[in-house]
Amino acid sequence: MKLIGFLLRLIILVAVAVWLADQPGNARLVWHGYVIETSAAFLALAVLAVGYVFYLLFRFWHLLRHGPEQWRIHRKLKKLRQGQDQLEKGFTAIAGGNAAEAGRLSLGARKSLGETTATRLLQAQAAQLAGDHRAAREIFRALAANNDSAILGYRGLIMEARREKDWGEVASLVEKMQRIRRDIPWLDLVRFDLLSRRQEWQEADLVMARVIAARLIDPARAKQYRAAVLVAKSQAEARQKQANLALQTAEEAARQSPVWLPAILNLAERQLMAGHMRAARRTVEKNWETLPHPRLAAIYRAGHDDALEAYRQIERLCRDNADAPLSRHVLAEAALGADIWGEARRQLIALVSRNEATQSVYKLLARLERRETGNEQAALQWLTKAAEAAPDPVWLCRACGGSHEEWLAVCTHCGEFDGLEWQSPGRSRAPRAVMPLLAESMMD
Repeated sequence: MKLIGFLLRLIILVAVAVWLADQPGNARLVWHGYVIETSAAFLALAVLAVGYVFYLLFRFWHLLRHGPEQWRIHRKLKKLRQGQDQLEKGFTAIAGGNAAEAGRLSLGARKSLGETTATRLLQAQAAQLAGDHRAAREIFRALAANNDSAILGYRGLIMEARREKDWGEVASLVEKMQRIRRDIPWLDLVRFDLLSRRQEWQEADLVMARVIAARLIDPARAKQYRAAVLVAKSQAEARQKQANLALQTAEEAARQSPVWLPAILNLAERQLMAGHMRAARRTVEKNWETLPHPRLAAIYRAGHDDALEAYRQIERLCRDNADAPLSRHVLAEAALGADIWGEARRQLIALVSRNEATQSVYKLLARLERRETGNEQAALQWLTKAAEAAPDPVWLCRACGGSHEEWLAVCTHCGEFDGLEWQSPGRSRAPRAVMPLLAESMMD
């Protein structure tokens, strides 16, 4: 662009010169007795030359007067550009997990820009990435002490306290931050985390409703999160012998997530506990084909002291999916309890032949051998196979792999909310995005 501008100016100058040269005429100047006669073209060029000289003198004077200040401004702008570039590259290095590069760039940005909120934040995150959490906390405390950067500071301190599992400190920091700003949506996520760990489900339910309303979690999982809170609340009410209230809460949980196994299990449990046997059986019948579970079968045959009648109930339950592994398993178990040896053996051997037998299947076969034939050697052979067979499904935490005998809203091993799934130990657990609060990317 500069070359084009220069060429345009040169063309205009040449054109003016040619035009003047083509114009005839003389000029005569009289000044204090002096007479100057020349061509009009030369006079015009002389005037332009004198004007240009005065222009150069003015630029020189302007440079002498304002040059140092402009140089300082130019240098400052250059440092600002360098600092901004280092900030961008520094945060990119943080995202890429390059601690050394992030630390180097944070020092460069602080040198170029000084102690600003952005440079402190970059330095704190670089320190976190490098494992220097003490330095990170010091920087976050400095940010928290400044009203303009208090939110960033407290957020960093909260994440550091969560990393150390210092829940008392987390609660204290939340309380301090509330005094500064109460309208920060993600604070509800922190509150919910604390309430769920303390199993204060009544208050947790109110906070979760605000979290969902603010769209702080994935809408696709919002209903299940709310259902998880309600199931936990229902379980707590059941432990307090509030059967009717527990049933009402369980019904609301099932409405929130009608095809979620923990909600259906809890509903059937609460219906049974409240004495609504028919309702419990209808719940089991409605969900058995899509959400089979051993506890649902146990609820379905509850109240039948006669083993033969209990078998008939299970047979009725499984008639529409009799070939499913769990249907065969519960049918065999009920038949064994009713001393229907042939049916029990038929179902169990079918599972073995289809390579669907778990440890409990082989244990049932060992029990069958002892009760039907008294053949202890055959029973021991089945027990040997049981030790080598696939384990039966349990409630496993997707975050840490800890096992539980029953579904709980919070893993007792790691504190993960809604992390338990019904599956066999040893199977790969696909990672799932947890609530935004629980991800360490909260500071990104």
